[in-house]
Amino acid sequence: MPIKGVHTADLHFGVTTYSKETPDGLGSRVHDFFRTFDRILDYIRKENIDLLLITGDIFKDREPNSTLRNMFYKRVVEIAKEGVLVIIVPGNHDMHPFEARHHTVKVFEIFDQENIVVMDSFFETRVFDIKGEKVRVIAVPYLYLERFIDKTIPEKIEQLEQNIANFFEEKLAEVLGSCEDDIPTILAGHFAVNEAEVGSERMIMIGKDVKVPLSVLLNPKLKFVALGHIHKPQVLHSESPAVVYCGSPDRIDFSEAQDQKGFVVFEIDKNNFWFGFQPVLVRPFYQIIIDLFEADGDVNETLFSEIDRKIKSLEENSGNVKASILKLTIKTQSLLKERLDLNKVEKYLKDICFILAPIEIEVTDVKRDFRIADVDEKSDPVFAFERFLSASPKYKDIKNKNDIVTTFKALLEEVKKI
Repeated sequence: MPIKGVHTADLHFGVTTYSKETPDGLGSRVHDFFRTFDRILDYIRKENIDLLLITGDIFKDREPNSTLRNMFYKRVVEIAKEGVLVIIVPGNHDMHPFEARHHTVKVFEIFDQENIVVMDSFFETRVFDIKGEKVRVIAVPYLYLERFIDKTIPEKIEQLEQNIANFFEEKLAEVLGSCEDDIPTILAGHFAVNEAEVGSERMIMIGKDVKVPLSVLLNPKLKFVALGHIHKPQVLHSESPAVVYCGSPDRIDFSEAQDQKGFVVFEIDKNNFWFGFQPVLVRPFYQIIIDLFEADGDVNETLFSEIDRKIKSLEENSGNVKASILKLTIKTQSLLKERLDLNKVEKYLKDICFILAPIEIEVTDVKRDFRIADVDEKSDPVFAFERFLSASPKYKDIKNKNDIVTTFKALLEEVKKI
C-alpha cells in the first residue's frame, strides 16, 4: 500500500493584520489561522493519512509568545499520538541565521517526541518506515545567505547565484548518489525557486533570499519536491519529479485574495507517485474597486449605488460578504474626493462585513481639454473667460458669475495700464 501524505507550509501563526479583538487577546485572525490548521488535521484523521509534512514558517515571528507555541505544539502532539508521522523542516520565520541559536520547533527534538521529527540540517537525509513501506526524506531548511558565504562559497559575491546553483546541484547529486534506488525519495525544502510566482511573502520576508533554479531540482531519482516559502500554490514541474509549492493555507493579505487556499495530498511508493490539491475553507478577502470620475447629482449617492451593485454581484456569485475581510478602493479625482463622506461610507461597510480594511483613495486628475469651439487665441479675453466659467464643471453652477466677470474686467484694465 502506498504511503498517504499531506503537505502544508507557511502556517504563519501570529498574523494579526485585519483582526478583531477577542476575549483572550489573541485576535480573530490568529484564531482563523488555527481554525484552518484544524481543518487540515480533520482531513488527515478522516482520510487516514500516514504522514504530515510541514515545510517551514510555522509562526509569523522567530520568537512567538508562549500561547501561540502551546496552541501549535498541542495540536501536533495530538495528531502524532494518533499514529501520524509529522516531519517539520524549518523556514526563515522559524530559524535564526546563526546555527548556534535554537528555533521554536526544536522543542520536539529536545524532548524526543514520538512520531515528530524535526529536520533542520542542510541536506539532512532520513529513511522512515511507515506501515511497512519506506520513504526517504531529504531536508533543505531555509537557505540563509550568511551560511553560504561563510561555509560554502568564498568566491566573488557577483558570482554568488551561479555558485549556489552549482553547489546545490552537486550536493543533491552527491546525496542521491549514495541512496538506494528502491526507496522513494522526497526533497522537502523551504526556499525560493527562480521560476516561482511570488506574492505576499515579499512583504514579510526576513533576510535576503537565496534562489535556486528549477533545473537543479529535476533529478529523476526524486519523486516529489515539496516546497514552502512561496505563498501562492503552484506546480513548477508535474512529474519525475513533481515540484510543488503547496502555498500558505490561509490568506496573509490582499495580494492573496484571489488565490485558492488549501494543501497538497499525495501518495507515494517505490513505483508510483500521485498528488493533488485539496482546497480548504478560509475567510474570504474581497476587494471592491470603484471608478468615480463622474457623478450625476450627489457623488455619495453614486458611490453607494456602485458599492451596493458590486456587493450584490459578489453575493450572487456565492460570496460571503458578511464573513469577509473587505477592502474598498475608490479611484477618483480631487474635486470629487472633497465631496465624499468617508465616515458614512466606513460606517455602512463595517455593518455588512466582518472586518473593513482601511479605505484607499487613488486620485488621478486628468487634464481635461476645456477648449471651446468659439474660443481661440484671437478671442476677446473677457469673452473667453466667460465661456470658460460656463464650460468648466467646477464653475458652471457658480452663482455670482457676473460679479466675477466684472472683477476680471477691472483687473484686465489695470494690467493694460502697466
